[in-house]
Amino acid sequence: MAETEATLAALNASLAELNANKKEKGDELDELERKSNEMTRKLTAASQLINGLGSEQVRWTGDMGFIKEDKIKLVGDCLTGSAFLSYCGPFNSVLRQKMIFETWKADLLEMELPNKEDFKLDTFLTDEVQVAQWASEGLPTDELSVQNGILTTSASRWPLCIDP
Repeated sequence: MAETEATLAALNASLAELNANKKEKGDELDELERKSNEMTRKLTAASQLINGLGSEQVRWTGDMGFIKEDKIKLVGDCLTGSAFLSYCGPFNSVLRQKMIFETWKADLLEMELPNKEDFKLDTFLTDEVQVAQWASEGLPTDELSVQNGILTTSASRWPLCIDP
């Protein structure tokens, strides 16, 4: 009987050790499964990001062509923008349009200076955010008012804007 009790005690000790190992290995398995799920989630997110950026690459490549073209035409556009800031303040919208698009643009073409055919002062000298801010402060969004806003904020001299 003592021998059986000793065997039983040894078996119980062995069972307790095996149960402790089982719990330890179970915890380790749970941790590995959690890490596996996390890595799977990260891999899925990375794949979606790469696929999304792949379509953006097409757009960015197209934009690079426009940027290269704009870089070449920047000389004439800067000349037009600086002439506007220097000379157009006191004139009304009709005279400004005539000066910029009939006189100065014709001179640029005659001198063969590169410039954009669809040059717009508001997109060259300001951005949509600034125009929206001016609109929220009460400035109308018509072309003349935006040009006056550009003159007021960007001209090196005080602007002369006459509002009838």
